[in-house]
Amino acid sequence: MRMYEIGVHYLCELTMDIAESQKYHTSRREKVVGVTIEKSKTPMVWLDTSILVDFAKIENGERIEPVRAKRLSRLRTVIRKAVRDERLVCPAWDQEDEFEAKRLEAEIRGIISDLSCGARCIPFAGVKDAQIAIGIRAYIAAADVMHIPAEINFYDDPLDAVREAKRTRLIVESDLAKPKELIDKAERNKLETQEAVEELRQGYTAINQTFEKQLQLERIGESDAMMKMMGEYMRLTRLNQVGFWDHMKVDGFLTHLSMWKRLDGPGGDFPFDLAALYSFMRSPYYWELPIQDVACRLSADLIVKQYPIRSGDHADIQHLAAAVPVAQFVVADNAMVDRCERLGIGKMWKTKLYSTRSLDDLSDEIASLA
Repeated sequence: MRMYEIGVHYLCELTMDIAESQKYHTSRREKVVGVTIEKSKTPMVWLDTSILVDFAKIENGERIEPVRAKRLSRLRTVIRKAVRDERLVCPAWDQEDEFEAKRLEAEIRGIISDLSCGARCIPFAGVKDAQIAIGIRAYIAAADVMHIPAEINFYDDPLDAVREAKRTRLIVESDLAKPKELIDKAERNKLETQEAVEELRQGYTAINQTFEKQLQLERIGESDAMMKMMGEYMRLTRLNQVGFWDHMKVDGFLTHLSMWKRLDGPGGDFPFDLAALYSFMRSPYYWELPIQDVACRLSADLIVKQYPIRSGDHADIQHLAAAVPVAQFVVADNAMVDRCERLGIGKMWKTKLYSTRSLDDLSDEIASLA
């Protein structure tokens, strides 16, 4: 008996017939679900943090290989002009973890403000929550297609933000410096994640795991992790030992449980709702969401390849999973671009991907925008 069936069985006398419950969830897990997306109305570019760092180094007069520096300088100039001409948007993303409290932070923040011209994207977690809400609605309705609008990625229309900044000649920034404890914890978490994923990679490559099999594991792995983490959280709750970080570990799952209830998913009691969320997370209504699809494919490819996991891989996957579905142009490091092209991710989501080798091509593309 699977976990969701245990949850349903536990409450079947209180909520619905067990056979009806199993039919309800099984029919949705077996559906073939289509996805349509809406790209940014104004052509949009996302830049890898390494590009922003190099922009800052050039601005700071630091030495960069001359040909690369020329390409980068041209790209920055072309993007800046296209944004102010309202032919392109380059919103700020939640990349602070990669440069906060590090050398060149002030310069990078200034460059982001200059290129974004006040436009900002909602952080990864917010975009994921919005997509999950769409997925839950579709799951409850047993819909054939899920539609992901572009607006869920932005606080305000990015072009309107650019126009407002031009009108007022002001760009308002509200970033607050994080406490050192949070920055240190984020760095520890990054290293721990790198070590854990590298251990998995070594184990799976030792048995010659295929991409297809790993992709299936990636698609359902988060649901099993949720049940394990929620079980520990409930144990600590019974003992009255839940600390701040214990709660933060499951905060996202608790948010999604609240969504299930708010959107009138069948249930009513906590175990039943948790079982229903588990079933949703093991269905195509979850793994076909763009942010999940891109992340699962990139993660599966990392796990089955012979290359060691890098400290920035987890953040890169999150950034690309959010950016690729909405942006027309994405700049990433050479390895990630090669991976995306090999997996067909750019073609799948109608996104043009550029590496540091092809920056001139991107500059030409942006310069030619009408």
